Amino acid sequence: MESIVDVAIPVVTFLMMITVGHGLTTTELRRSATDVRALITASVGQLVLLPLIATVIILVLHPTPAVVAGLVLVAASPAGTISNFYAYLARANLALSVTLTALSCLLSIVTIPTLVAAGFFFWLEDQPDIEVPITVLTVQLVALVALPILIGMALRRWRPAATEIRDLWLRRVSLSMLLVLVIWITNDQWQAISVSFGAIAVASIIFTILAAAAGYALAWATGRPAADRLTYLIEFPCRILALALMVAFTGLDRPEFAAFATVLFLTQALVMLSVVAFSRRLHDQT
Repeated sequence: MESIVDVAIPVVTFLMMITVGHGLTTTELRRSATDVRALITASVGQLVLLPLIATVIILVLHPTPAVVAGLVLVAASPAGTISNFYAYLARANLALSVTLTALSCLLSIVTIPTLVAAGFFFWLEDQPDIEVPITVLTVQLVALVALPILIGMALRRWRPAATEIRDLWLRRVSLSMLLVLVIWITNDQWQAISVSFGAIAVASIIFTILAAAAGYALAWATGRPAADRLTYLIEFPCRILALALMVAFTGLDRPEFAAFATVLFLTQALVMLSVVAFSRRLHDQT
């Protein structure tokens, strides 16, 4: 596990953030920036609604402290690049999805330490051995979020003719590496995960469904068109789980906190691919 902690997790996180930056163009940024209402409502909505959903799950299911910590970490994590992949497949508003993901990632430099510290204080105050190193987390997030996003944007401007091929390669490699990392961690932590696998799987499915419903409801309430409602539905549940893993392993040195994120990665894929299939079928019928 030493190699995972020291090398694999930061590498995967760095590469996924490069992918986020590489997916941005100045044209998309300018177009999306004009729709300030969508950016604000979606960004604030995620920061408020996801922790509330985690709170509901904790109050109803009464999970173990490790699962509570995992829920807090996932709810605090920014939107993931995999949401852009799902948005593309579902024929949602891809430009809005990419911009919301990038904005969410940039905000995470502040929001992750704040939300994690608040969540742990509120739900795990009876666990005195759990401390959130806010300064260390902030430094790590600047190095592993802001910097690679800027690198990704610079790569997009370099040799623009090869952008599409390079973007496809980055997405495939980063998602493949994340899948390998999740399988590796699941295998290493299986003894701890298997004890409460059923409870974790139920919590992860409920989190995905409630987050998707919250995103859709917010988009509907603010009068967004159908493509944007689908984008919100996809964007809200899909988190950058590599960051949750990084915080659990390198920030907190608590590998057991990664159990929820690893199971969520596997169960959420089934839910979101079902959403994609339904959306494409509905689109083809109309």
